[in-house]
Amino acid sequence: MMLSSPSFPEQLWKQNCEGQVSGKINCSLIEFWKKELKERKLIRWNWSLIDCLITMQPPTLVDLCLDVTCSIPAEYYIRLPLPLKDRLLTKFTKRGSCTDTILSSLLHSQLTSLDLRDCQISGKGLACLDVAKHLQVLHLPQPPIVRDNHFSEYSLIRLGEGKTRLRIITLNGLSGVTDRVVGSLVGGCPFLQELHIPNTTITNHALTAIATLTHLVCLNIARTQVTDVGIQHLVGGGVRHSLQELRVDGCARLTDDSIETLCLCCSRLNILCFHHCPRVSERSRELLGELMACKMKQITWTVY
Repeated sequence: MMLSSPSFPEQLWKQNCEGQVSGKINCSLIEFWKKELKERKLIRWNWSLIDCLITMQPPTLVDLCLDVTCSIPAEYYIRLPLPLKDRLLTKFTKRGSCTDTILSSLLHSQLTSLDLRDCQISGKGLACLDVAKHLQVLHLPQPPIVRDNHFSEYSLIRLGEGKTRLRIITLNGLSGVTDRVVGSLVGGCPFLQELHIPNTTITNHALTAIATLTHLVCLNIARTQVTDVGIQHLVGGGVRHSLQELRVDGCARLTDDSIETLCLCCSRLNILCFHHCPRVSERSRELLGELMACKMKQITWTVY
């Protein structure tokens, strides 16, 4: 490891020792220094030693071996046993350095969780997910990590095919997410518990499909073009018995009627975010206070 500033280790060590004394490690400080090191090119890419310096925990032999493995050509990853593939894939995704080639070499049918939010993945890489039939959690990259039109509607439709165990999926800000994509996800993943599709091109038709998800607990449709009619379709299905969290903030076409419908039909709802909805008035806040104040954990709204 090469450091250009001799005062850096002492400064970092002192700051983190203070965090240890207070009973916690300052995670934001850790991420800040990693970013600083990367931007200033003060170190070579030995992340295990960086973690050792920051968290005061010595790197394991496996961590050091994985760091060395990260520098070899991706085609050799195919030969690795599945547990090592999983650990290597986690390292790449956390660093945001997972590419299409790396992803295709490390994916396997037993993978259960994949977080690509910081990675530059194309439609070709997305197609590789077909082999991951046991996925339970999937987070795709979003703008500005990728362009909003980076994934086509067809490539996103294929996501739900054969993934009956999928429980959580995040598709934030992708223009390729349409009513057809949502319909495919609902059909292929009937046990979804969390669905995050904010800032997408969905309409009321998508909510009609989502209404059939009887295990759905959390739904994020913020900054979309859904209307009061769509909310009525949503609560008309079995999802009204399971839904606990709904985010519709920034949905400019919703009115007080939608908030009233949700209050009357969704008995388990305890988190409702509807700030930046210009057509929603003080009447909605008063209605929530009358009908659901005792069981709400979080409510957000905007006073106009």
